[in-house]
Amino acid sequence: MLYNKCDDRNNQSGCYDPTAYNALRKIKKDERRALIQKMNALANQNGYQIISIIKLREIDF
Repeated sequence: MLYNKCDDRNNQSGCYDPTAYNALRKIKKDERRALIQKMNALANQNGYQIISIIKLREIDF
Protein backbone atom coordinates (compact mmCIF):
# COMPACT_ATOMS: atom_id res chain seq x y z
CA MET A 1 0.00 0.00 0.00
CA LEU A 2 1.40 3.41 -0.98
CA TYR A 3 1.14 6.39 1.33
CA ASN A 4 0.98 9.99 0.21
CA LYS A 5 3.86 11.84 1.87
CA CYS A 6 1.94 15.13 1.55
CA ASP A 7 -0.98 13.85 3.62
CA ASP A 8 -1.10 15.65 6.99
CA ARG A 9 -2.35 12.49 8.69
CA ASN A 10 0.96 10.73 8.12
CA ASN A 11 4.27 11.67 9.66
CA GLN A 12 7.52 11.94 7.69
CA SER A 13 8.09 8.20 7.74
CA GLY A 14 4.62 7.59 6.30
CA CYS A 15 3.03 6.27 9.49
CA TYR A 16 -0.41 7.40 10.58
CA ASP A 17 -0.03 10.06 13.33
CA PRO A 18 -3.42 11.29 14.61
CA THR A 19 -1.92 13.40 17.41
CA ALA A 20 0.11 15.60 15.07
CA TYR A 21 -2.76 15.73 12.56
CA ASN A 22 -5.24 16.93 15.18
CA ALA A 23 -2.78 19.56 16.45
CA LEU A 24 -2.13 20.90 12.94
CA ARG A 25 -5.85 20.90 12.15
CA LYS A 26 -6.60 22.96 15.28
CA ILE A 27 -3.86 25.46 14.42
CA LYS A 28 -5.20 25.90 10.88
CA LYS A 29 -8.75 26.29 12.21
CA ASP A 30 -7.61 28.98 14.67
CA GLU A 31 -5.72 30.80 11.89
CA ARG A 32 -8.81 30.79 9.64
CA ARG A 33 -10.99 32.00 12.50
CA ALA A 34 -8.59 34.89 13.22
CA LEU A 35 -8.48 35.83 9.53
CA ILE A 36 -12.28 35.89 9.27
CA GLN A 37 -12.47 38.08 12.39
CA LYS A 38 -10.03 40.52 10.75
CA MET A 39 -12.14 40.51 7.58
CA ASN A 40 -15.27 41.24 9.64
CA ALA A 41 -13.52 44.11 11.43
CA LEU A 42 -12.31 45.57 8.12
CA ALA A 43 -15.80 45.36 6.64
CA ASN A 44 -17.32 47.01 9.71
CA GLN A 45 -14.75 49.84 9.64
CA ASN A 46 -15.79 50.61 6.08
CA GLY A 47 -19.52 50.43 6.71
CA TYR A 48 -20.15 46.92 5.40
CA GLN A 49 -21.41 43.71 6.93
CA ILE A 50 -20.48 40.21 5.79
CA ILE A 51 -23.77 38.36 5.37
CA SER A 52 -22.79 35.03 3.84
CA ILE A 53 -20.36 32.18 4.42
CA ILE A 54 -16.71 32.87 3.71
CA LYS A 55 -14.89 29.92 2.13
CA LEU A 56 -11.11 29.87 2.33
CA ARG A 57 -8.68 27.62 0.49
CA GLU A 58 -5.01 27.43 1.39
CA ILE A 59 -2.65 28.26 -1.47
CA ASP A 60 0.39 26.01 -1.88
CA PHE A 61 3.55 27.94 -2.73
